[in-house]
Amino acid sequence: MKIQSLFTFALSSSFLFAFGTASSQSLAGVKRYQIKSGVVEYTLSGTRKGTETIYFENWGMREAKYTKAELSVAGFTQKQNTLTLMDGGYTYNIDLDTRTGTKMETPLLKEIAANQKDLTEAGEKMMKSMGGVKIGTEVVLGKTCDVWEIKNMKSKTWVWKGVPLKTQVSMPSMEMTIMATKLDEGAAIAADKFTIPSDVKINDAGNMQKMLEGLKTRKKN
Repeated sequence: MKIQSLFTFALSSSFLFAFGTASSQSLAGVKRYQIKSGVVEYTLSGTRKGTETIYFENWGMREAKYTKAELSVAGFTQKQNTLTLMDGGYTYNIDLDTRTGTKMETPLLKEIAANQKDLTEAGEKMMKSMGGVKIGTEVVLGKTCDVWEIKNMKSKTWVWKGVPLKTQVSMPSMEMTIMATKLDEGAAIAADKFTIPSDVKINDAGNMQKMLEGLKTRKKN
């Protein structure tokens, strides 16, 4: 398993990214965040050091996450210069150094949105299903956040209006903190932030739901 894949799994407590996006027709009126648009800048410390910036609009239904970091786990080091873009029916994961990426269909959100338009509530339910407990509130960047803890994953997440402003993970060989350093609520975002560079080669990684079902089947066998 690549270091980056291991890290992504370890940070699955940042549950809001798991929803991805579906078709615009099926998502009319759906809100992933309780903020229409914004920019959040983060610093990364611990096992992964660097910076991260997310740009979002349409209540978080369109989002680009740019990461520049170095990840060190169990003696291995991997540099990251990546873009994760959620737009339309797909999630794109792009390596900006190798100019390659993958796209994956993410139908999960469509199923959730059919019954619930406010995905912050759905996110809380998902946290609880993972063993998460709301342990109190704390202020980050002047915003009062709900603090969620998932003990079996050794993680805590500080969430404001659906947006994670701080995440801590303490696992064997992994000590990481993602801390928001700047929040620009209601920002107007340039279209190029959501545009895949023309020289990036994208490979289709298939359907996320089918992939997860396949993993479950292999576990049973």
